[in-house]
Amino acid sequence: MHAFDILAEAKMRQWEKEKKEGVAKPARSGPSLSLESGDSLEKQLFADIRRLIRRSRLETPQASRATLKEAERVQVQLSARLEKAGAYHLSRHVADRIRALREGADE
Repeated sequence: MHAFDILAEAKMRQWEKEKKEGVAKPARSGPSLSLESGDSLEKQLFADIRRLIRRSRLETPQASRATLKEAERVQVQLSARLEKAGAYHLSRHVADRIRALREGADE
C-alpha cells in the first residue's frame, strides 16, 4: 500500500471514530475537490514531482533548471499539505525519496 493511501485510511478511521463520539468537525461548505483518477492530491503531487525531475534529465541545461524549479515548488506544496495534516514522518520520507530521485538513485 502506498504511503499516501495509508495516510488517507488513517484520516478516515479518525474521522469515523470522532463521528461516533459526536466530536467530528462539520464538513466544510466550500467546493470539494474531485480527482478523476481517484488518487489523493498528495499522491498526484508526488507523481508530478517525479515526472518533472525525470523530464528535466532530457532537457537542455537552461530548461532543466526551470523544470527543477517547478518540481521544487510542487514539493513545497506537498510538504506543506502533509505537515498541516500532521504527517511529519511521511513528509520526511517523501523528501528523502525526492532527494534520491534528484540524485538518480530512485528510478
